[in-house]
Amino acid sequence: MIYFTADEHYYHSNILMFREGKESRKFASVDKMNRHMINQHNAIVTHSDTVYHLGDFYLGKDYRQAENILKQLNGVHILILGNHDLLKPFDYVEMGFGSVHTSLELVQGDLAFINSKLGGIKYPYLIHDPAAAGVFVNQYFIHGHTHGLGLKLAKNTFCVSVELHDYAPVPINKIKFGDMQ
Repeated sequence: MIYFTADEHYYHSNILMFREGKESRKFASVDKMNRHMINQHNAIVTHSDTVYHLGDFYLGKDYRQAENILKQLNGVHILILGNHDLLKPFDYVEMGFGSVHTSLELVQGDLAFINSKLGGIKYPYLIHDPAAAGVFVNQYFIHGHTHGLGLKLAKNTFCVSVELHDYAPVPINKIKFGDMQ
């Protein structure tokens, strides 16, 4: 199975101060937040599943902390860099990510969407910041960065920020774009 997630912000204490409606992080400590996300992740992801992390996996400069988190997570992991991913890309590969990207167009058969309005098969782009979705309206974007903020950006986007999905990765069969419902 293929999963998507974003904005985990492991070890990011300031994210606990983020208060925006239902997207608020209501954890007593960073350790409790980290543990909850690891448990939610491992409850659905198996060792053979693929998980695309769409940015802001970890905030910090301690390679060992990020590596320790990744080692506890089931699955094969691919990282799309976010604005809070401060380590060098090869550090993420050394700690266990299969690959690291700034964006990625998925062209696997399981990820193709048929859209009669746009004429044919489209493949989603995996990005952190969805700003490009407003410019490239004929493409689909699975993203993070916005933490939901209670709004739907555009019909061609789907946000996988953890706050919107009970702090768990989203399986591919739950990805739905506005013009395909």
